[in-house]
Amino acid sequence: MAKADNKYIITYRNFLGKLEKENIPDIILLSLKEKILLDDIVKAICGKFIGKDFDPVNNLISFNADDKQTENVLNECSNTGLFSDKKVVILKNVKKFSKDDKQSYTDYFKRPNPDTVFVMVSAAEEFSPGKVFSYDSKLENENSAEVKKIVESSVKIFEIGGFTEDELINWIKEKFGDYKISSDTIAGMVQYSNHSFDEIMSEIEKLKTYCFLSKEVTMEAVNLCNGIAKDFKETDFIRAVIERDNEKALMIYEKISLKKDVEVFLVFLLNAAFVIINKLYDPGVSKFQGWQLKRELKLWPDEQEQLLPYYRKFRNSLDYGKMKFIFENIYQSDKLLKSSGRDKRSIMTSLINNICGS
Repeated sequence: MAKADNKYIITYRNFLGKLEKENIPDIILLSLKEKILLDDIVKAICGKFIGKDFDPVNNLISFNADDKQTENVLNECSNTGLFSDKKVVILKNVKKFSKDDKQSYTDYFKRPNPDTVFVMVSAAEEFSPGKVFSYDSKLENENSAEVKKIVESSVKIFEIGGFTEDELINWIKEKFGDYKISSDTIAGMVQYSNHSFDEIMSEIEKLKTYCFLSKEVTMEAVNLCNGIAKDFKETDFIRAVIERDNEKALMIYEKISLKKDVEVFLVFLLNAAFVIINKLYDPGVSKFQGWQLKRELKLWPDEQEQLLPYYRKFRNSLDYGKMKFIFENIYQSDKLLKSSGRDKRSIMTSLINNICGS
């Protein structure tokens, strides 16, 4: 992005600090590329100007400059809201205003509504107030000089500069909230996200889900969530559930489900696994060895036979009466997956949590 003017450039952190310490300007012209940062900035503006309990439905109105709704935008800025005295109006994708639009906006700038904060946002490659309001030197005339005077006296102009490495790491730490994560782990995560803010936010949400129980994000978790450590299979999922590793089971399910619709098949495999575990409660079956046991439990694939030690361990750790609870959960999950429009992920998450917590 070409720099508008050094006097307008400010870091993201310093800008938030300025919003916190000073009164919110009536009119702001803001230049930044990252939509995610805009969401944070708008939230900070609303919190300071309206209060922490602001309602986005009634207190925040958003327009897109590409839709050419100048009259609607200015009416919204000028009028008092139905449910609140104060509001924030956002106009996104601001570029060079037409002659009529420029006149309409500058007329409003002369007498802005003190109960409205009007934020114009530009993500254009060549952002500058002179280009937006058509008063750069090549077009200098009496009218443009007047517009320049009005803009510079009424509009607070900020261009959000890029993050330093430390600023990015601190911003990511804030997004993780009460999760424990080191700066080195964040640096590794950022490498996998190609320094894209959208990808970084997606990765943060994925890691928060995976590490929900431990509340600690490690480099191992980052590697696993990015599929670097292993390309998981359905039997890896069954083993994770049998070992009651809730986080790993959820992560493997998420990874497999990205490639195919696998929920019904996973529930089928879980049912087969617990049928085997259920049979191991029978003293007559549990005393079998080798071929006899393999035939009785139908452990034909080698991968199924390799799971046998984990089946035995689960049987020894669980009261037989709780098997009914597990089978009921498997049955209900299978029924919901086949007959309802409910979210598959929520069904599987509930099933995994119930089995691992049994």
